[in-house]
Amino acid sequence: MAVEKVNVQNLKNSSFPTWLSLVFGSWVGLLWGSLISAPVGIGFGVLAGSAFGGFLAVPLWGTIWGLVGLGRQRENAIRQQGITLLKEGDPLARRVYTLSAQLGLKTRPWVGVMPHNNAYAIGAHADAALVVIGQPLIDTMSEAEVDAVIGHELGHIANNDMRRMGLARSFQNSLVWYLGFSQTVQNWGRWILTWLSELFVLRLSRSREYWADAIGAALTSKEHMIAALEKLHNGPKLSEFERSNARLMFRGVAAGSLLSTHPTLEERRAALRTEAYLKQIPLLTDHGAISHSSHRPR
Repeated sequence: MAVEKVNVQNLKNSSFPTWLSLVFGSWVGLLWGSLISAPVGIGFGVLAGSAFGGFLAVPLWGTIWGLVGLGRQRENAIRQQGITLLKEGDPLARRVYTLSAQLGLKTRPWVGVMPHNNAYAIGAHADAALVVIGQPLIDTMSEAEVDAVIGHELGHIANNDMRRMGLARSFQNSLVWYLGFSQTVQNWGRWILTWLSELFVLRLSRSREYWADAIGAALTSKEHMIAALEKLHNGPKLSEFERSNARLMFRGVAAGSLLSTHPTLEERRAALRTEAYLKQIPLLTDHGAISHSSHRPR
């Protein structure tokens, strides 16, 4: 009997639609900020000078600095966050590679372990990805539950979620920075735009968690994905490190509000049980082999 696998090629994983929405959103913010900043009587001239210059500057800076930041993310994490990289022969690394192949990723991510009760994935694209699993998860979860967590993080990689979120944050910073040149916007409009853009970024973060949960369930089962979520939910409180990096984490701030980085346990569990996202994951019955990279830690 053929084993069903996720058809990663048919996932709606392009970050280009997200980039287009960020460009459009930045233009709307520029127009609004310029309109409220323009003195009466010369509003159009100020609008033309400030907004239309930003139509190019904000998307350009948002894209460039977003990609630069993503490119440095893996190396910065290894250097600053106490991650222990695993060799290719490590049993946990082998499990990550097996699930990567099952998902259809063409290159193996780097694999690391950290002391926090969480997990995350980073990297600009699949070829430069790093999957980090907390040692407490390995110690307290069953093998199938850990595999569900790994599948969730690999789902973020397959869906290009790190690039989406990195660009969203970079566009937010670029827009707020550009509008900061206006004294009026600095006084109150900039504050409003900061919060509106933050709400957009957080909403995007919450939506991507559902898709990653679905891929984790597709690679294991929805029961194992739910069990892993429940164990994490009942675990210790988030550490300062986890809170400061909540949008990256498998378990983040899930208060059920617009300011949450993640959906609540109840929302994630319901989405898995009803298969709202899971039934949209494309599957196939055959796959090619993944490639090997010579620069992996050995």
